[in-house]
Amino acid sequence: MISTVTTTTVTTTTAMAAGLGILATLALILALVAKELAGAWNVQAAADGKVSSMGYAGAFERVLNVAVIPLLIVFSFIVLVKIVEVLH
Repeated sequence: MISTVTTTTVTTTTAMAAGLGILATLALILALVAKELAGAWNVQAAADGKVSSMGYAGAFERVLNVAVIPLLIVFSFIVLVKIVEVLH
């Protein structure tokens, strides 16, 4: 009985961790794409003379750092764990 519960718990936890890893990776990709688009939009707006130094796009680009930096840390940890799994 206890071994069945433990096996089920480990299987469920592993599946959830894999799902969260994929979700974090997709969130990182989307945040990086949005950050790049906001940066390009900011450069274009500055070139057109519509914005003096930093408009909405520049502010949005800076705000995206709040999401990108922790997601990069999580992604690095995921890669490290996968490397350790392969080497183990």
